[in-house]
Amino acid sequence: MTKSRKQELSEKAHVEQCRCRDWLLNFMRNNQPKFLTKAELREAAIRELKISKNSFDFAWIAAILETGREDWHQPLRHRYRSKS
Repeated sequence: MTKSRKQELSEKAHVEQCRCRDWLLNFMRNNQPKFLTKAELREAAIRELKISKNSFDFAWIAAILETGREDWHQPLRHRYRSKS
């Protein structure tokens, strides 16, 4: 029996989300401070893991729920950049 296009896309999305969740867990575990914004992490994940924006967003929520790191929902404080 062959899979439908919808099933194939659903499975691909699930695999992407799991890979990304595992990647994000490395940053969230052990009470490590948040050092990048969600947008910066999303860009890195899309570039490094070759995933979609939606896969990242679902993985972000899953990783926060799994770790209990509700503080990661909060925006990162503004970083001042010194002029070089």
